[in-house]
Amino acid sequence: MTVNAQTKKLLGFESPDEKKIPIQVGTWNAQKLALWRSKYAWDIAVRQAEAIVEACKHDPECPAVDNETAICAPGCPDREIRMSALVILNAARQFAPFDARQLAKAPYYAPSREQFSEVLGELGATQAELEAIRGGAVTAPPEKVPALPEKSGMGEWATKNAERLDERVREANEEK
Repeated sequence: MTVNAQTKKLLGFESPDEKKIPIQVGTWNAQKLALWRSKYAWDIAVRQAEAIVEACKHDPECPAVDNETAICAPGCPDREIRMSALVILNAARQFAPFDARQLAKAPYYAPSREQFSEVLGELGATQAELEAIRGGAVTAPPEKVPALPEKSGMGEWATKNAERLDERVREANEEK
């Protein structure tokens, strides 16, 4: 029995998740570095949240004194702080990468001109797509800016002070 590509796909022998694509080494190392930085940052968040939870004050009969998963008694003075720290702690434990090792201190190689131009081109295309999605240019200045009414006497005062400042700057420059 011969099995064609369609049959292999239907039987689950081929999965789109298993396809391999070529990726530049610099891009791959940047992804590994970003993953390590994320892991490092989440580890800091875990340590700080644990320190906050341990420093919280409790009532003598509070069940959360020895148990992290227990709920604080309503009379605990740091109940809200503890709950906020537990939210951060659980998020850090949930979203941190399981394992991310620091890259060796490898030398840095700047991207080639072609790669740099390609990245800038992709950024420009993405900005154009975003502007098209939003329905207009993001960086367009407003057509008409209304003038703010001046407070009585403030315009003259500001003008005089600006003139005085200009004179002082000129004098300081002449002295040099």
